[in-house]
Amino acid sequence: MIYLDYSATTPPSKKVLDNYLEFNEKHFANPNSTHELGILVKEEIEKSTKEIYKLLGAENYEAIYTSGATEANNLALKGYAFANAFKGKHIITSPYEHSSVTTCLNYLSDKGFIIDVLDVDDFGLVDINELESLINEDTILVSIALVNSELGILQDFEAIKKVLKKHKNVAFHSDLTQAIGKLNVDLSGIDLATFSGHKIYGLKGIGALLRKRHIHLEPVIHGGKSTSIFRGGTPPAPLINSLSTALKEAYNDFPNKLSHIEYINKYLRESLSEIKNTHINYESGIPQILNVSFLDIEASKLHELLSEKGIYVSTQTACNSESSFSLTVKKLTNSDELAKTSIRISLSHLTKKEEIDLLIKTIKEILHENH
Repeated sequence: MIYLDYSATTPPSKKVLDNYLEFNEKHFANPNSTHELGILVKEEIEKSTKEIYKLLGAENYEAIYTSGATEANNLALKGYAFANAFKGKHIITSPYEHSSVTTCLNYLSDKGFIIDVLDVDDFGLVDINELESLINEDTILVSIALVNSELGILQDFEAIKKVLKKHKNVAFHSDLTQAIGKLNVDLSGIDLATFSGHKIYGLKGIGALLRKRHIHLEPVIHGGKSTSIFRGGTPPAPLINSLSTALKEAYNDFPNKLSHIEYINKYLRESLSEIKNTHINYESGIPQILNVSFLDIEASKLHELLSEKGIYVSTQTACNSESSFSLTVKKLTNSDELAKTSIRISLSHLTKKEEIDLLIKTIKEILHENH
């Protein structure tokens, strides 16, 4: 098996799995219980939370634990919009957001909010001048992901933050799911940040919304006592602990991991140049993501044939994979041909050079057989 779909999900690390099992056996009590076992679990949650704050530089935030980034984005967007609708109903976003953001914004649009989508330049970066001109007295929120999941576009957050610094009444939400664990992320200037455990060699079923402490939200899930007044339900202590462990693992020996990924990315690009009629759809993305079109075969067919041979890539983001036609590639390149022939190869510190060799060899064979 050759797994090259790390941006869809990552295999949980052995340490995460071992710690999760041990934690479940030892700390199974409900953290809301007032007996000794419950109090110990509550203390473990607090310990994990402090570790997360330390790793991300998030001491000025509250971690609201969720089932993943999708729920976190729902709480950030709907929660902020409904709690602050009395101030205004205008929200600004980018065309390269994850479906959990775009569908939320479509929902809010149906509820009377005005959603503006920024234009982007030839490099996929949002138009900063347009951002500044669109902000008005009715604007309450800007939502822009730091890294796009399909092309690896890294937005210029310093320029975005510079604009928003002039507008204190406009909150800034960023989906950091494709950034945390892949980059050193600076949270300064971000009011609401979301991410998920399963993208950083953690477990599915746990994510978080980091809320700047002055930001008010309307809860989306109501229920019993939790770690936050903004999200009901019994806190999943073992999963919270696993998130802390995964984050710690992700940033352990980080420079060497990143250096290896950069080397593999460079080697992959060089190897792709041996194949005719290929086109890298975005040259300047983060090294973990490479989106490439093979013009002699449709993406869906190449994806299927690679899968049959035990090589796993994606045609686009996993949460929007009903069609192999990539709207993201179409938006950037303005080419239907590139959009219907593009695949995403996502890399990891676990990716070996030999795996790239076999990927290239297999693609060459598939193209030859289907010419």
